[in-house]
Amino acid sequence: MNRYMVFVLALLLLPLTVMAETGPSSAPLYAATFTGMDGRPVNLAELRGKVAVVNFWATWCPPCRKEMPDLVEAYAKHQNQGVVFIGIAVEDNTELVKEFARAYEINFPLVTGKDKGIALMQTLGNSVAGLPYTLVLDSQGNVVATKRGPISPARLEQALQVAIGTAGADAK
Repeated sequence: MNRYMVFVLALLLLPLTVMAETGPSSAPLYAATFTGMDGRPVNLAELRGKVAVVNFWATWCPPCRKEMPDLVEAYAKHQNQGVVFIGIAVEDNTELVKEFARAYEINFPLVTGKDKGIALMQTLGNSVAGLPYTLVLDSQGNVVATKRGPISPARLEQALQVAIGTAGADAK
């Protein structure tokens, strides 16, 4: 890779790198517990130490419906790299969420919790609680990217490369 390409790549990744230092704290995320699709509690502390994509969404949200196939594809692409995804459905009807998951062939874990989801989303930087809302965290729990509204595949990939790169740098 020539110097120009390295410089351009560095400039493109700079905003995401800066966010890792100034983004919201992930502590409230790791302290949260939601209801899994099997009705059992899911403690989000299980995400600690992993590169993670956390997506807040709802079955009734058109932008969430539009974005979901891209998240499914990104998870399929990155799950073998140890990246975990979790979808937090901001609603309480687990059966409706299960139906949605089947229809969209969602291949990553989902949890539900309307009021808890809204409160957590607001604590994590989405004060207006707009959906969808996505966070990308590196393995140290730094929030490297947030996006209210649908996250484009390119922006998600860029954030994941930063988060994965951070994890790789720590191993050295």
